[in-house]
Amino acid sequence: MASKLALVAFSLSWTTAALAAPPLPSLPGDAAAPAQPRSEEGARRGVVQVEQAGRPIAVGTVLMKDGRVLTSLSALGAVTDAEIRYADNTVVKAKVGHKDKEWDLALLIPQSGKWTDGLQPTSTDPSSVALKTFLPKGGKLSGVGVSLKGRTDARSKEGGALKAVLDLDFKGSTSVAGAPVVDPDGKVVGVLVHACKEDSKDAKAKACAPVTVGAPVAALRGFLMKTPAEAVQPAAWLGLGGVPAESGNVRGIKVMGVAPGSPAEKAGLKTGDAGDTIVAVDGQPVESPEQLADVIGKRGVGQTVKLLVYSGGKFRDVGVALRAAPAPSP
Repeated sequence: MASKLALVAFSLSWTTAALAAPPLPSLPGDAAAPAQPRSEEGARRGVVQVEQAGRPIAVGTVLMKDGRVLTSLSALGAVTDAEIRYADNTVVKAKVGHKDKEWDLALLIPQSGKWTDGLQPTSTDPSSVALKTFLPKGGKLSGVGVSLKGRTDARSKEGGALKAVLDLDFKGSTSVAGAPVVDPDGKVVGVLVHACKEDSKDAKAKACAPVTVGAPVAALRGFLMKTPAEAVQPAAWLGLGGVPAESGNVRGIKVMGVAPGSPAEKAGLKTGDAGDTIVAVDGQPVESPEQLADVIGKRGVGQTVKLLVYSGGKFRDVGVALRAAPAPSP
C-alpha cells in the first residue's frame, strides 16, 4: 500500500505548483537544495523512445522519481500498448494510463522494471535561456538546439483553446512529438505536442493548420493532477509473511509463511521457527516486515533481488525474481 500511495503522489515538483502561466513559483526544495545542472548525457537518461513492434513512433519524458512516461497522444495514434526504450537500450512494455486529447498528452505506465532517472520541471523563464529538445540521430536520441520565438495561442485538434503555448524555432530540424524541451540545467520547460495554428482572422475556423508547439509546464501539471489513482506501475511482489526476529547479533525477519506459487516459494525460502531469517535485501538491512515491504516496493516487476538469509547458524544469498501480485479474489 505504501508503494502505491507513493506512486499516486508522484514527483511533487510536477504537480504542486500553481497552474498559472510562467513565471512559476519556486518548486519544493529549490531554495534549500538547488539541483545541480545535468549534462546533456545526464538529461538524456530521462528521455525515452516510444515504439510499437520495434518501430519508433514518439519520444517521451520519464517523470523524476516516478518512472511513468509523458508523451504525445496523437503520436501514439490508436496504440494503447507500446514499448519504451530507455537510454541503456532496455525495452519494456507500457500501457496508456491517462490521456488528454485537448493538450495532446498521454501518460505511459511501464509494466515492469523501475527506471526512475527522469527529468523534473523548471521554474526558469524559458525566454531567457538556451533550449534543447531531443531527436533521433544516428540510432540514438541526441540534444538539438531550439529557440523560443515567444508564447502564442493555438487550438487543439478538438477545437479547444490552448493558451500561452511555446512557439519554437527548430532551426531546420524535424520535430518529434512527445520530446521534452529542456533548459541548460536539463529541466523541462515543455513537451512537444501537435496542435492547430490559431487563425487571428477567423477564430471560428474549423480547418486545422498543423503545427508542433511546446505544451508548457503549467499544462503538464494540470494534466498530471488529473491522473486516475489506478494509473500506477504494477507493484513488485515477494509473497511472504514474517515477524521481527533476533538471534545473537543477527536481526531480521523470520519467514513464517509463503504464498503458493510466489517468488518466495520458488526461491525455496523455508518457514517456521527453524526456517529462514531475511537479514538484508541487496545489501540493505531489514529488521521489520514494514522495512521489507518498503524495500521491495522500490523495486520493479521482473527485477531480481538478492536476499541475505540466515538459518542453521549460516548465512547464504538467495536470488528472487519479483513479479506482480496476483489479482485479489472477487
